[in-house]
Amino acid sequence: MFKTSRISFSTMVILAVGLLLVGCNNGKEKKKSTPKEPLEQLDPYSATLYPAQAEAEANDFKVTLINGDSFQLSNHRGKVIMLNIWATWCAPCEEETPDFVDLYNKYKEKGLLVLGVSIDEQGESVVKPFMDKYDVNYPMVIDDGTIMDKYGPTMGVPTTYIIGPKGNLQYFAVGALTKKELEPRLQKLLDVGQENKKS
Repeated sequence: MFKTSRISFSTMVILAVGLLLVGCNNGKEKKKSTPKEPLEQLDPYSATLYPAQAEAEANDFKVTLINGDSFQLSNHRGKVIMLNIWATWCAPCEEETPDFVDLYNKYKEKGLLVLGVSIDEQGESVVKPFMDKYDVNYPMVIDDGTIMDKYGPTMGVPTTYIIGPKGNLQYFAVGALTKKELEPRLQKLLDVGQENKKS
């Protein structure tokens, strides 16, 4: 099962991102404690993906989606999950959405699940028009604090967490991700998920 405690997961993410920022601010000074190296960037226009500092189970949560369906993260074990925290007022969020729609349409039958987590205070009045504009058909929730309580605080939006088929955090990124950057990583994780089903 997915863990319900947020301490190890949130602490790991905050420390990892914090160390990244410290490294950027003090480029000339080498730090003894550094985060894992980022993945080799496949697209210079994409945000950088970082591997998780250590294996950590994704924190479970249960929410109600915009369409009224109930969604519990732990019910989707075996899938590759992109948990995308975003907002309608965020320009990079707008840039990455069409790529997320394309990836979801292409790989949902192979086990990809994209969950959009809006932090818009205006709620459905701004989120629904955004979804219509970009033909967003992946699950979407307007967070009431339930998810940010377990996955925040973030260093900014968009922030994306990629959870592997075994329910462990694999990668994270702060900034807009592109299809070119994501697709090969997702394909590998989806292949693992297919192998797990066979065994």
